[in-house]
Amino acid sequence: MSSLEIDLRRRDRYEDIIRSINEYGSSVKEVVFENLPDELMVPYQRIRELYIQETMRDKGRIDINSLTQLYMNVPKTEELLRYLLLATVLFTGFRNLRNEVIYRIIRRNYDMVGRLISSPDYSLINDVSMKLLNDYEGEGIKGEDIQEVSNAVHSFVYGLRKLIKAYGTTLLRWIPKFRDINDFEKSLQMFYPPRTNERRKRAIRTFIRWVSHETNLPVALGIISRGGGHRRYTMVADVYSTMVTIRSGAFLALNNDHAMKILNKILVNKDGGGVTVKVDEVKGGLVRATGRLSNDPITYERGAFRIGHEYCSKLKCSECPPLNKVCMKFTWVNVK
Repeated sequence: MSSLEIDLRRRDRYEDIIRSINEYGSSVKEVVFENLPDELMVPYQRIRELYIQETMRDKGRIDINSLTQLYMNVPKTEELLRYLLLATVLFTGFRNLRNEVIYRIIRRNYDMVGRLISSPDYSLINDVSMKLLNDYEGEGIKGEDIQEVSNAVHSFVYGLRKLIKAYGTTLLRWIPKFRDINDFEKSLQMFYPPRTNERRKRAIRTFIRWVSHETNLPVALGIISRGGGHRRYTMVADVYSTMVTIRSGAFLALNNDHAMKILNKILVNKDGGGVTVKVDEVKGGLVRATGRLSNDPITYERGAFRIGHEYCSKLKCSECPPLNKVCMKFTWVNVK
């Protein structure tokens, strides 16, 4: 049972939940940045330092050309961007996707992955794909297909070669030029296997989240500088962020027909062994709308994901410092 009384007239109560999720999201790192190879950790930290330094000097304004030039003077920055891009492309290559496992295996195999990143050559695809697959399965994950992994790596190589040879540029020069996040999403498709599915969208949007926010790796300078262009980001809305949005009651800040329908479903079934809410049932109308209401869907998603992964999925309510005092604790809701 909820530890707090539901009062839909108190919208501020549910806005406080959203605010707490956002604040937590601003205070934690994306997991991928905690698992970078040592030689890529240095450019990651230096890019963040330069961004803070330059925006403080110009009172929040961004000179895209001069800041990009400063980034270009940081060794291994292009390699860092390619590494992050490959990580998300690999999301499309593994059927039983485990993000954190992907971060571990590409870090462990950075010697081989680094060669592919520095010199995207088709001749390296088979060896890299097989090595990554073997290591992935070594983590106890079965049922993978080498052809799927190979297709993902091939798309990564194809996209990079096209960027370098056909467009005559690099990721570091190319990414800052985008000012519209939807245009950026469409252009990124050339690096991913040509399938129209949720896995591909999730992968592309994850890369956008990583490079389009000042609390991550602020390289998409055109989007960041465009009066909060990152606020137009479309959340992935996975099982963890959905779980937290629904169980915490954050979605009640919307106070619309869809929110009331889900609330009624939750309350009617609270004494009957629980209720199941499917991600696809709520991610568009409620979860993403709640993220937009937060005014920063990137930090909202990061906060909700981490809370969901570390606390909510394990029902560790009393150990959840971000939300314990404000959460509605609809813990009888199962999300899948």
